[in-house]
Amino acid sequence: MKCSTNQLVEHFFRHESANLIAVLTRAFGIRRIEMVEDAVQVALLEAMHAWKLHGTPENPAAWIHRAAKNRMLDVLRREKTYEKAVSLSGQSIDNQESIVNQWLEEEHLPDSLLRMMFVCCHPSLDRKTQIALTLNSLCGFGIPEIARGLLLPNETVKKRIWRAKKSLTAANVQIELPSDNHLAQRLDVVHIVLYLMFNEGYSTSHGTNPIRDDICEEAVRLCHLLCESPCSQPATKALLALLLFHAARLDARTNENGVVILLEDQDRAKWDHHLICAAQSWLAQSKSDQPTTFHIEAAIAMLHCVSPSLEATDWHTIARLYNRLLHLRDSPIYALNRAVAVGQAGDPREAMSQLQLLRSRKVMKSYLLLDCAFARMHELQGNTKEAINSYSVALSKVVAPHEKQLLERKIRKLAD
Repeated sequence: MKCSTNQLVEHFFRHESANLIAVLTRAFGIRRIEMVEDAVQVALLEAMHAWKLHGTPENPAAWIHRAAKNRMLDVLRREKTYEKAVSLSGQSIDNQESIVNQWLEEEHLPDSLLRMMFVCCHPSLDRKTQIALTLNSLCGFGIPEIARGLLLPNETVKKRIWRAKKSLTAANVQIELPSDNHLAQRLDVVHIVLYLMFNEGYSTSHGTNPIRDDICEEAVRLCHLLCESPCSQPATKALLALLLFHAARLDARTNENGVVILLEDQDRAKWDHHLICAAQSWLAQSKSDQPTTFHIEAAIAMLHCVSPSLEATDWHTIARLYNRLLHLRDSPIYALNRAVAVGQAGDPREAMSQLQLLRSRKVMKSYLLLDCAFARMHELQGNTKEAINSYSVALSKVVAPHEKQLLERKIRKLAD
């Protein structure tokens, strides 16, 4: 993944914002999350102003932590009900400050972030809201960035996050890890949110940017944090392996103008082989007697990553793996990908039969990748005219400019 100096500075502020929100919310409760966010925001603005005038301090993170913590404590000292509650508990605000200082130490930060992850993915929230809240609270994304990433109006995202916080406050959700009895169920939700979050960044069918690297990176970072925690399960490690295999190909998926490059045309030398090795290691560690969809999807992604070319890819094994996925979940997307694998493995007629069955499914009516799959099978059979027709049908369903460019380029190439 490419990172400019500006992006690194941006990431620093984002991550420190997430660290502070996780620790201060854990210390002072979910009902004060808006107060926490205000304190963090002011601290970040103070840092930008002060550092511009006096230079960056030796320990920038400690500077911001101190500024945000002090502002939060100043506000709380003026809150009589809080002071009374602390006094009744036999503690003092100074004790609270000591606890916050401890939780802000580097070795203790992951615990607070992990607790906040389970809060953001609370089962009482709907999926889009879970993703929006995770991006906001744990990744430091602002409302406009989240709206752009999720393809929603700013006001919609703002309302969703506001309602989520109110809902969590009303339910008095605790900033804690789920008990052993509820861990598996809660972890499943976190896995799905991270998976969807990565997909939002990896490929968007709307908007001008086909890929949002920053969202992908945040999904990988949070999944890695989860893998290093006691909550980690084999499915968590398989999910991280899957995300890393896909992340390894991000830089090769677009050219210098931001135009999408299909797998068949990608320069495989640009794939990040360090990430591929890391993904293989996590997949090996995820071994389980009951492999999940993440395990099988990661195995498919690995077969693509280790193949020297599209033609040399082990399509027979990929088709079999999609059969296993369909056994676990009846997904039309899995069925479509299996058909493509069958066609690439040398049986485009059988692939066409499987694709025809998908046409009858309502959810696939407007799915342009189904038309692209038909086009690809026509290509494999040497039926150029039919392939162009199918790509033209797909073109009529396109919304995003980058997809339009891609299909027009494909049609021109076939017509030449």
